[in-house]
Amino acid sequence: MSRTYIKIGTKVDSRFGEAKITGIELCKDGEKYGIGMDKIFVEDKDRCTFDMDNGHWAYGYQVEVA
Repeated sequence: MSRTYIKIGTKVDSRFGEAKITGIELCKDGEKYGIGMDKIFVEDKDRCTFDMDNGHWAYGYQVEVA
């Protein structure tokens, strides 16, 4: 079964280690700030930035769902 959504609370792996998502912003053209979202489609991951519970943030291409 493949995942349809990434939402707040989803565990992800990044260069900062494993963490849970605490915020999602849908961004335009690689910008850091955008529209706050509660969940997104997995295929839109690379258009987003993610805040994580370990105090870091990352662009969508830098995270993988754990």
